[in-house]
This record gives sequence, structure tokens and C-alpha cells, in this order.
Amino acid sequence: MIELNEEQRRAVRHRDGPMLVLAGPGSGKTSVIVNRVLYLIKDEHIDPHNILVLTFSKYAALQMQDRFISEADISYPVTFGTFHAVFYHILKSQGMYGTGEILTEKRKLGLLAVTVRKAGLDYHDDAERLFRMLELISVRKMGCYQVIEDLPDDEKNDLERIYEPYIRLCRNENCIDFDDMINECLKALKGNGKILNKWRKRFRYILVDEFQDIDGRQYEAMKLLAGREGNIFCVGDDDQSIYSFRGADPSVMMKLKTDYPGLDIINLKINYRCPPEVIRHAKRLIRYNSGRFDKDQHCFKNGIYEKTLEYKCFSNTQEEAVYCAELIERILGNACGTASIGVLYRSSRSAHQIEALLRRKRISYARKDRNEGFYTKEWVKDIIAYLRLSQDASFRSCDLFRVLNRPYRGLTRESVPETCFDRGTMLLYYTGMDELSASCRKMFDDIDFIRELDGYGALNYILKGIGLEDYIRERYFGYGKREEPDNAFLELADRARMYRTVREWLEDIDKDEEKKPSEPAKRADVSLMTIHGSKGLEFDNVIMIGLQEGVFPGKRCNTERQMDEERRLFYVAMTRCRERLWLLGIRRDGYGKRASRFIAEAGFDTETVGSII
Repeated sequence: MIELNEEQRRAVRHRDGPMLVLAGPGSGKTSVIVNRVLYLIKDEHIDPHNILVLTFSKYAALQMQDRFISEADISYPVTFGTFHAVFYHILKSQGMYGTGEILTEKRKLGLLAVTVRKAGLDYHDDAERLFRMLELISVRKMGCYQVIEDLPDDEKNDLERIYEPYIRLCRNENCIDFDDMINECLKALKGNGKILNKWRKRFRYILVDEFQDIDGRQYEAMKLLAGREGNIFCVGDDDQSIYSFRGADPSVMMKLKTDYPGLDIINLKINYRCPPEVIRHAKRLIRYNSGRFDKDQHCFKNGIYEKTLEYKCFSNTQEEAVYCAELIERILGNACGTASIGVLYRSSRSAHQIEALLRRKRISYARKDRNEGFYTKEWVKDIIAYLRLSQDASFRSCDLFRVLNRPYRGLTRESVPETCFDRGTMLLYYTGMDELSASCRKMFDDIDFIRELDGYGALNYILKGIGLEDYIRERYFGYGKREEPDNAFLELADRARMYRTVREWLEDIDKDEEKKPSEPAKRADVSLMTIHGSKGLEFDNVIMIGLQEGVFPGKRCNTERQMDEERRLFYVAMTRCRERLWLLGIRRDGYGKRASRFIAEAGFDTETVGSII
């Protein structure tokens, strides 16, 4: 057994009955779980065949198992697995399902696309929208109705239209998905005492990692397996519960106290990761949440620190992006050996400008949330066609065909020569047709006007001046839906603002379409990712960006429950850092953007601290 602190030792040596280990960021929870399993086997002589370790991802299960194997001196048949894998194993062992009956992600998308098309909805070929609906179907299957209630009306209505038809279609295919595994296993355990007793005898000691990510039905199944003995060892931190969109419910941790009156609770107080200043501000922030376990954390690192946490506010996102890129450049330049850098954000929109600047500076990076298909969206292709035409004197016919009647002009494809195109030939085609000739001439004048504009100016003129925005809203999104196209246009505008010329923008679009994976940095790892994607990771330097209202917390954050989760997400991001943390955001601008409320809650003056004008 490796050297443990006092709280860790108490947790590891707990014998029987229920225990909750409150494990904050960097508190060594993996060491506690691994050493507890070893303690049960070696000191308490528990049969390893009777020990079950549950996690929430296959990667986490394999990582935990590898850690256990490296710590143990011989191989032990302890079961490590996800809730889904273990419950499916139970179903399969009882002869209830076979491997061929599991729905793959590809098959689920296909079945949902059929359902969406039959329901008369217009996104049956939009993978991004389909994945979102699969998430919501999963949440509803798991009985997380509060999450459904908080959805915007358009998503709620779409879910209502497709849920039952999709479930029927899956049943007709005689297939189950991961959520069905939980529900079917729960049904089997509750409805058949013989099955329940068999698996209670098999798994006499149950350990659960990241317990804050559990949902109500997983908790119910775990309780059934634990039985009267209640040998459950739950390790988690309700302050790091950030997956409600998958059904996670941090209130289940509180339920443990009610369901198990003899529950033993241990708080792992020592943070081995973060500097003291970061811990202090993170604790101040998270205390604004209600209904949480009261806990404290102390810094393990001793000594005198230079400034480890800095907040800077800017007048617009361009200034923020330029500062962030230059900051990364400085960190890389000062690094001795390697110094990992994590650029974290709530919304992927926040990263586009920084990504473009890193490319120009030839700084290698990895973007783990990268949406490779953005420039392949049909409505974006319409805009790109206008951009290309403005820069290409020879006019590619494919681009001209795309924009000819977008928006509608009444022009015909027959007027466009297949080869050797010139505008004179096309204008000649409409001789004597005054209205169509005027439309044709106006199209070419608009294309010429775009040529000398910067990226944002060109985009704005295409959408407003030419009138493509109304066409896109009606053709691709449908009138009545405002937030989705608004966000889409804002995302494209964020990209456009980074380019001084249209040609410069097109060059980056071409690079993006090549889809070559970025090479790892030579002197330091630079990772761009969402905060959700950073969970479980840590970096020497963390740069949080996009810290303004409407982005973090997001526009759709309307209830106290939603705000609490956003605050937990902010807390998780802050506590990813080992050495230095930068918080970057908008102070106030002409569009109504202002600093995130979480900045003030963490103890910073949003009007004066580190402001850059």
C-alpha cells in the first residue's frame, strides 16, 4: 500500500456497511479505491471474485483496472466495469439478450433519421441535431423528467413527436441500447428473486467511482444488489456533477444519508493538484450553490508562490483571442522541457478565433471538441460559394450554380456555360429580358463588392445586403426557430472576424477542409477543449475563455438548478490547473455582453481587475 494521508487511510480500512467518500479535485480518489480493493483482499481476506468496481466510462474502467494490476503483486479476478457493461453481463448471463441485439451508434442514428423524416421534421440528414435528440431520448428513458421540463419549447415539442415512434421502431428491430440495459436489468432484479439473490451473492462488496454522475435508476439497481448488508463504497464530489444532460443527479448523494442511516462519511481534505490561491477562489465560488455537502479542502503544496491566478477582461472577443494566443506563445517560450496548456471553454464557439491565431503563429495544438463538419454544412457552403466567386475571376460553374437563385432571382442554369465562363456570356443570354438582366447584373455587382471587404464585412453583406440570411432561415432552419439560426450565424461571425481579407479566410477554410490532425506541440502540449471534455484531466497551465453572461452561464440557463450546474462546471474548470490559471472574458461591450457572474462570485472585481481596453 502506497503512503496515504489520514483520511485516505480511514477510507481504505473501512470494513463493512455503507461509506461515502467526498473526494474533491486532486484528492487522490483513485488511490483510495485501488488501495481499498487491495485491503479487502489482503487484510480482510475477501474473495476478489465478490468485489465489483463500477465506473461511468469504459476508459475509466480500464484505467482503474490497469492501476490496480500495477499495484497488486498477483492477478486477482476483481470485476471492473461500467454500469452498462455490468448490467448487460447480468442480462446476457440470464439468457435475456445476445450480442447481436445491441444497437450501434450508427444504427441508432439511422433509425432516428427514419423516425424524424416520418414525423415531418427537416433535420433527418443533420447528424449534429440527431445526436442531440438521441441524448434527450436517453435522458427521458432514464426518467429524468426535470431535465426535460427545463428544455426550450422547440426541443421539448420535437422530443414529444419522435419519442414513442422511435421506441416502437427499436422494438420492432428487437434491439436494445445502453439505456435499455439499465432498465431491463432493473426490471429483472426487481421481478425475479432468484436472479437478485444470485447476483447479491456474487457482488458482496460494491465500489462506485465518480458517484456524483449516477442517475436514479442506476442508484436503485445498485441498492438492490447491495441488499441488507449494504457494503457500498461510494466515492465522488457533488460539486463536480456536470452531466445532468445524461441524467446524472447529484441529489442522489444526499439520498444516501436517508437510505442508509448508518452511513459513514469521510472528506478527503487535501488537494494535491492546485495552488492555494486557486483553491481559495474555487471554494468561494462553489459555496454559492445550495443543497450540497459542506466540505473543505487544503493545499498540499507548500512554499512561496508567484501569482498563480489572474483575471483579465476585454472589450471584445477579438482582444481576448489575441491576448490568449500571445499568452500561449509566452508560456511556450518560457517553458523548460514541457508545460502543458489547457484552453477551456463552455461553448466551442469561443475557440474559433483563438484557433485561427494559433494557426497563423504556427503553434501546434490539439482541439478535442473540433467540429470538422462546420464548413460542410449546406447553408455554409452557400456563403463560401459567394466568397470564392468574389476572388475567382474565372468563376467556377459549381459555385455559380449554387448561388444563382440563393436568394431567388429567377435565373436559369441554362444561362451558365459549362466551361470557359464569363459574365458577358451570361448577360447576353438575358438580352431583352429586362427584369432578369437586371437581377443578373445585380448579382455580379454584389459579388464584385465583396471582393475587397474583410471577412466579417463580406459575411455581413452576403447575409444582409444580398439577403441570404432570410433564405437560409427559411430553407435550412424553418421560420419560427430563432435561437438555433441565431447561434449558427454568431458562430460563423466569430470565425469571420479574424480575417482581414476574404482570400485569407478562404485559405483557412481550405486548410480546415483538409482535416489533417494537428501535430503535438514540440515544447508543450496545447489542448483546446470544452470543460465537459476536460473532466478528469489536469494541466500545468489552464486558460479559461469566454467568461461572459450568455456564454457562461449560457442563454438557456433559466432555473436555479441549471445555474447550480453551470457554477459546478466553472468550478471543475478552475480546478484542472496544477500551476497557473487565467480567467479571460468580456467586461462590457456595446452588444450588452458583460462579465460572467461567476467571476464576481469567485472574488474578483469585474470592473477593474486586470482590465485591458
